[in-house]
Amino acid sequence: AKAPIAENLAASLIMLTPWRGDRILVDPFCGSGTFPIEAAMMAASMAPGMNRSFTAEEWPSVVGKRNWYDAVDEAREMVDLQIETDIQGYDIDDAMVSIARENAKLAGVDKLIHFQQRAVKDLRHPKPYGFIITNPPYGERLEEKENLTQLYREIGESYERLDKWSMYL
Repeated sequence: AKAPIAENLAASLIMLTPWRGDRILVDPFCGSGTFPIEAAMMAASMAPGMNRSFTAEEWPSVVGKRNWYDAVDEAREMVDLQIETDIQGYDIDDAMVSIARENAKLAGVDKLIHFQQRAVKDLRHPKPYGFIITNPPYGERLEEKENLTQLYREIGESYERLDKWSMYL
């Protein structure tokens, strides 16, 4: 599934918040999993773009191939997938939850994220502090625009129950 937000933009938005890898992060509209996956990669010290190639690799007069290989080796040495995280992604659409799980697996962070089918109105968490970081549906992303007002009301009601949490939309 095509993500409605680019990975680099999602990562940048997460970095604008005080969230860090040892804190709880919940995305109640995870869709294809972009925010939870980017957060898990950050928590595991995975360099952005580790699983892809760059056009600049073919420009040996600008950056030598040895430099690229050294940078990739250094980045791989920094990855720590043994960390403990509390990153969760929820979506009302079970098919999207399956896609998010597959995307997390492709990114190598599937063991760091818990995905679950859940509506935002059912959002609860037993711990007193955490972060909601999400890109909620809006007119173009919601099939039935008349449901938008109710959905945003449910976001507010769910957040109200999470007394000491922070929310970034």
